[in-house]
Amino acid sequence: MTKKIIAIAGIALLALAAQGAPAMAQANVGGTWTLTLEGPEGPVAAQVVLTQEGMSVTGTIEMDLVDSAAISDGMVHENTFTFLLLISVQGQEIPLQGTGEVADNTMTGELLVPDFGGFPFSAVRATS
Repeated sequence: MTKKIIAIAGIALLALAAQGAPAMAQANVGGTWTLTLEGPEGPVAAQVVLTQEGMSVTGTIEMDLVDSAAISDGMVHENTFTFLLLISVQGQEIPLQGTGEVADNTMTGELLVPDFGGFPFSAVRATS
């Protein structure tokens, strides 16, 4: 009888533990961000406008040296934001992959540039 009670109590505790651990909330990256990219020749400022629907994100980025570029294939999973950015520099299309960690109104991450490696960035969301 004691083994049966212990087994039932163990099953009940496992069920409570599975229900009691809250899932991590989905980050919200929508809005206008002021981004600073640490480039090879020093910091580069940019303005990023993101639209989020569920886990999917699209947007635009404007910075010196490149025309406005579209952010595509953006995804948010918990507090991680990944995206693809296709920029045109001197007529050449360059795909950049980005990954960032979001915490409220701040974001930090890295932008991977083919043949040049990764460059860190930080961003702050504009408050309304």
